[in-house]
Amino acid sequence: MASIRLRRDEDLPACVEIMKAVYRDSGYPVEGVANALEALQGDDQAWVAVDEGVVIGHVAMNRGVETYVNVARWLETHPRAEVAVLGRLFVHPERRGRGAATKLIRTVEEEARKRGPRLLILALVKDQAAIRLYRHLGWEHYATTVFRWGEGNQMDAECFASPLS
Repeated sequence: MASIRLRRDEDLPACVEIMKAVYRDSGYPVEGVANALEALQGDDQAWVAVDEGVVIGHVAMNRGVETYVNVARWLETHPRAEVAVLGRLFVHPERRGRGAATKLIRTVEEEARKRGPRLLILALVKDQAAIRLYRHLGWEHYATTVFRWGEGNQMDAECFASPLS
């Protein structure tokens, strides 16, 4: 059973390799993995799932900025809301189905409860397993939108807010 701890700098190479494996398996993240290390280094706070001393998964909590489409959609109906974004959630494809993603999500939910912001996440429609997991964990669907990246790339996406309790 995986344990969750704050990500350390020495975890970054393993996280990059896992992100590459996830990308090969499912196309996540859609922006690709050419700049994976830089993307991970930009996280405000992050955790890893560790099983038998090996990093197997990752999640981050970042400030919710209005340029993120899911944050903009939330602020349309909650203009004064304090929000954070759950992001860069991934578990090595060979280690899925054992609860690591749920533990990573619950860790970020608990941290957000301590700090005060409501957590938001954007899930691409193609990632139905992730959408099923968020719904199973009680996340509230609040919008359907389009996620745009790069030059002219776009994909339908679902927006979710964390449970209140």
